[in-house]
Amino acid sequence: MKYIDDNGIWWHLNDGNEDLYKLLVNPDTNKPYRRGDLIKQEPYIGKVFLQYRYDRLLKGNRDYWGIKVARGVKSISLDKISRGFDIPTPSLVSFSGGRTSAFMLKRILEAYDYDLPDSIKVCFANTGKEMPETLDFVHECEKRWNVDVHWLELEISDTRPIWRTKEVNYETASRNGEPFDILLDKRNALPNPVMRLCTQELKVNVMKRYMKSLGIDEWYNVLGLRQDESSRVVRATGKNCMDSWISICPLANQGITNNDIVKYWRNNNFDLQLPLIDDKTAAGNCDLCYLKGTKTLVNLIAEKPELADWWIEKENKFNYYFRKDRPEYARLVEISKEDKHNLIDDDSYSCFCHD
Repeated sequence: MKYIDDNGIWWHLNDGNEDLYKLLVNPDTNKPYRRGDLIKQEPYIGKVFLQYRYDRLLKGNRDYWGIKVARGVKSISLDKISRGFDIPTPSLVSFSGGRTSAFMLKRILEAYDYDLPDSIKVCFANTGKEMPETLDFVHECEKRWNVDVHWLELEISDTRPIWRTKEVNYETASRNGEPFDILLDKRNALPNPVMRLCTQELKVNVMKRYMKSLGIDEWYNVLGLRQDESSRVVRATGKNCMDSWISICPLANQGITNNDIVKYWRNNNFDLQLPLIDDKTAAGNCDLCYLKGTKTLVNLIAEKPELADWWIEKENKFNYYFRKDRPEYARLVEISKEDKHNLIDDDSYSCFCHD
């Protein structure tokens, strides 16, 4: 039971109604800390409050209940940083291999006169299921713009640390789903719209380990999300002090929309060699990702039936479907051969993988 006395001191009586000790209080609110708050007192300044520990006392001051904390991002105030393409550092620029994130990378390079400091890392996380055109495009960007793109892939070892990140390049990058394969075998499960273990392990954690390997504990995560993707921007940049990074979206901050992206690449001297359909790159990211809409997948399979082989093989191997709310991939192949391309498309999901 929490209560505040006449002197403004917060106390908590434990469940046994015997032990009464003080609570560490957030000086900004004059109330007990809440989960996710940054702690203001020594020796925990900059760490994130998780919970009070009513089974132990605070080290160094045993008049107070103990607390559980996590590492926090100390440079937490976004009001003091640039909202433009001269992004704060240290930072990780997430290059998905699509037109939008490539446009963002170009603008960042221009802001730094094509001479990025060492504290800005441009990373492309390869799942092995990207279209060949995507890999070609990433390579074209790094050559034409003379930018060092770090090609990263998941690696799983028999010895500790089990989960690792390896750096590859255009020539050595996996092209047959190998990182995805080892993830599924390790987890003995398929991802789905609720449990997106592929996004987490093949993208997010791969890049996180890379930054940690450089001795960078906290950084800005620069995402290619546009102004017309407001819901995704809100989710990506929402308060999440449990992470080692703060996500920022310079395209959204500068009011860049999909129309701007499409116009730029139509007038550029090179482009991603994947077609735009309704001004969207349907074949972008993992070729037949289960998060894409049904109609999109059926049309992609009708154009390139061989793309379905890997997905069918995985559903057969694990005797499970990537999605339970629509036909399995083998059935999608059959549908693609029929005159049913006027299917009403279901909503596609969004994830870390984006244009």
